[in-house]
Amino acid sequence: MSSIYQPVERYFHSTVQVGDYLYLWGGRLPDTENMKSMHSVVEVCHVPSGEWVQKPTTGDPPLGVQGYAAAVIRNEIFFYGGYNVNYIHFHEGHHNSLYSFNVDTFNWKELSPTTSHHGPMMKTGSGMVALQINDEDYLAVIGGWGPFYTPPQPGAQYSGGGYQYCNEVHMYRLKTGEWASPTVTGDRPPPINAFTLTSITNTTAILFGGEISYSRWSNDVYVFEFTDTSVNCTMFSNPGGSVQWPEERYHHSSVLINYSSGPHLLVVGGCAGGIHDCWLLNINKMEWKQLTNIPDSVTDRYGHSLSVWNETQATHWIIEFGGGSSSGSELSDTRFIEIISSTGDLVVQSVLDINEYRRERARQRLAQAGHPPSIEDIMNKKPQKSDLLRYFTSSAAHYSTIGIALDVDVTDLLHSPMAASDKLILVFQRWIDSNKGVTWRKVLQVCDDYPDQLGRVKAEVEKFLSSDRAHDNY
Repeated sequence: MSSIYQPVERYFHSTVQVGDYLYLWGGRLPDTENMKSMHSVVEVCHVPSGEWVQKPTTGDPPLGVQGYAAAVIRNEIFFYGGYNVNYIHFHEGHHNSLYSFNVDTFNWKELSPTTSHHGPMMKTGSGMVALQINDEDYLAVIGGWGPFYTPPQPGAQYSGGGYQYCNEVHMYRLKTGEWASPTVTGDRPPPINAFTLTSITNTTAILFGGEISYSRWSNDVYVFEFTDTSVNCTMFSNPGGSVQWPEERYHHSSVLINYSSGPHLLVVGGCAGGIHDCWLLNINKMEWKQLTNIPDSVTDRYGHSLSVWNETQATHWIIEFGGGSSSGSELSDTRFIEIISSTGDLVVQSVLDINEYRRERARQRLAQAGHPPSIEDIMNKKPQKSDLLRYFTSSAAHYSTIGIALDVDVTDLLHSPMAASDKLILVFQRWIDSNKGVTWRKVLQVCDDYPDQLGRVKAEVEKFLSSDRAHDNY
């Protein structure tokens, strides 16, 4: 399993999800001599199995191979702009072309060529989303950075200089193959680059972060509402005080997770001030929450890609690939973050490398074929807090013993007026957030260490681990 195929290291690329597959193309690759041949292939990941394969394409791929913007409409992936390091003169490497890639035929098609005469700027670091308005398909392109050759868009702002940040907003109507400039109202973002732009619905999108000038970054949120001729922008800024809000950043990645309590934006990593973190935004409430149990192997990245695969309504897999790290290295590993919706909240259930993920998926296939996992398999799984509380609540009075055994700091709880059951909830939450040895095996070890206090709990836990319910959940 350790020698399974993964794409070569790269950054400033995108992975786009269509059905059960991810499609990865381009990016800043390490071997410039073979760049042309590398850009004539697409890497495909079958998410249910975690298997990557490399496939050839037909037609001419885009010239902007890194820092492009990508969006999907049904079976076609669209690529806008980007930069190509192979050009001798830096300014010649930026593009404003639009291409489509058909995932059924693996054929490239140029929809709008690179030109200095019309359309959006030739740029990198812009954002693009797919829209459906009045049953018609559109693409919206916002912001970016590049040489100032195209005519300025009325109402847009440019930072000045030979290479400029912009806050252009263009819409491409697929039916006519034409670019248009919508009327922009509300809180238009400043000229901005290297942000994330993520679809919320067919007519709305959300922008977070970005670079607004050299060494100046943003942590503002903008929500865009589109019609076929206009877009309204609404800005949300850090209100300060005790409110949780992520730091400024750029070259981060984001995905949208949709579940019963509404859409949430997941943000991972980025550049600016040694950022290694992960945040979740409840878009309807505009409330941020930091996810603290994510390892640096996931969060210490910039220029990486994120995709989301909704296995069920309650289980969401976030797939992370590549990027650069603070150590200066480019990465080629795939990480799988399992997020489940539990009691109205989103909870990180597991973080797996590709070998661990493939083993887990193989185990699940065996279970579905009539070979359920053994208790030994479940012993190494991460318990859900709801299961822990079901069996330990009757022993809540021993919360401090349980916390100390799990290496959880309970000092602040000893003299707290909270009920013992609430203290036990905090103990388990802190243990799960620590992501250190959080397994059913550890739970039973604690019960063994304190038989007088937890012997009865152990018997109930062992009965649960042998049940069909445990096999189904784990």
